[in-house]
Amino acid sequence: MTKTHYIEELNIKSVLKRGSKGNDVKKVQEWLNLWRYYKIDWYHIVTIDGDYGPQTEKVIREFQLMNGLEVDGETGVNTFRKLTEPMINAFSYIEGTDLRTLVVQYAEQHLKNIPRELYNSNLGPWVRAYMDGNEGQPWAWCMGFVQTILDQAFTSIGGNFQTLMPKTYSCDVVGEHGKKTGKLIRNVNLRSNPELIEPGDLFLNVKNPWDWTHTGIINGLDDDWMHTIEGNTNDEGAREGFEVCRRMRNFRTRNIDIFKIM
Repeated sequence: MTKTHYIEELNIKSVLKRGSKGNDVKKVQEWLNLWRYYKIDWYHIVTIDGDYGPQTEKVIREFQLMNGLEVDGETGVNTFRKLTEPMINAFSYIEGTDLRTLVVQYAEQHLKNIPRELYNSNLGPWVRAYMDGNEGQPWAWCMGFVQTILDQAFTSIGGNFQTLMPKTYSCDVVGEHGKKTGKLIRNVNLRSNPELIEPGDLFLNVKNPWDWTHTGIINGLDDDWMHTIEGNTNDEGAREGFEVCRRMRNFRTRNIDIFKIM
């Protein structure tokens, strides 16, 4: 894989305890907050300030107790591994030989593990994993998510996704590359030839012929509706949402192009 920042998100440099400070403490605090989405009865919220104080220690004890870990209030390898388990699972290797199948399988695997932003502002470990360490308001992460999935799928077949498209965070860069290489199918052609839409392909929302605003993975087609898995969206289909989720997008009523992966 070439998008390997997620490895940094899954590691801390030393055991963290009362008095520890720094970026690793911040990661622990972020994951403690994210667990509200993974465990229905986990309601704790901690301040993300990089300071392992009494609040963080207390909530770590609660987390350890909930998960059958040694309850010492410290974050060592076992506790941090459990905290980051959703990301470990999302980035687990899938064997296979068919690229389209692998793209869909990896997208489903990430979806199952509930990637989400913190504070709905393109922040947190999931965003950094998809965006090579970048985060914050300017870093819309829909293309980062898509290229992470492609990277995993190509790696499973011994390939490199950059033979298909340049590494980028921009829908416009991918759209323009698709035009030059013949990989981009414009919406007017899709309406006449819906059979061109296949699982594993990418959709690109069109603002104008030279401007694409959002992307995701296609995992099925139902009449005029594409079933998708996409990041940086939500149930309402916003292009600046906060999660990875399923969507349905109508290619006849909306201006949507397709980028073919094969």
